Amino acid sequence: MKDFKEVIILMLIALSAGICLSVVYTATKDRIEEVKRQQRREAFQEVLPFINQLPDDMHITFEDKQNRVSVYAIDRDGDLLGAALEISTKAGYGGDMTFLVGVDPSGKVKGFSLLEQKETPGLGTKAEKKKFWGQFLDKTTETFDFKVQKDGGDVMAITAATITSRAVSEGVERGLLTYKNYLNQRGDQ
Repeated sequence: MKDFKEVIILMLIALSAGICLSVVYTATKDRIEEVKRQQRREAFQEVLPFINQLPDDMHITFEDKQNRVSVYAIDRDGDLLGAALEISTKAGYGGDMTFLVGVDPSGKVKGFSLLEQKETPGLGTKAEKKKFWGQFLDKTTETFDFKVQKDGGDVMAITAATITSRAVSEGVERGLLTYKNYLNQRGDQ
């Protein structure tokens, strides 16, 4: 009988904890979503500093086993001003990574913002630093090989974070190729 009483007490404690977690989640869910939307708006402005407007909607998406690329093009009076490429990849050392790459109408990289990552603190998280992603600025797939130098490309990998470097650089390349496909569909190239 004593064991049964202890089981009931443990169940009540677990139930109380579950209810508390549920209440906290419900109370903070909307605020967390709003903060994420605000961070996303700021990231769009960061990667497209030469444009004073945010994209209205997504124009094309490419998806394979490792990557998902969404192109958010910005037009004014039918003229393409540039685009934000939202790239998600499963190839990061810590798993999924999502980042934005801003491009001008010709496909040159103009900005980068890491939105989500689970990389090793102090190593893979250095992908957020301009010291790493700055090497992509004003580059296209024609002028730069978006593979790490270890694989025969032009990208200087982050020391001790080659997998992260590879995931970001190959994701940027996939994004630029998807953008080219978008331009071809649009008839701009």
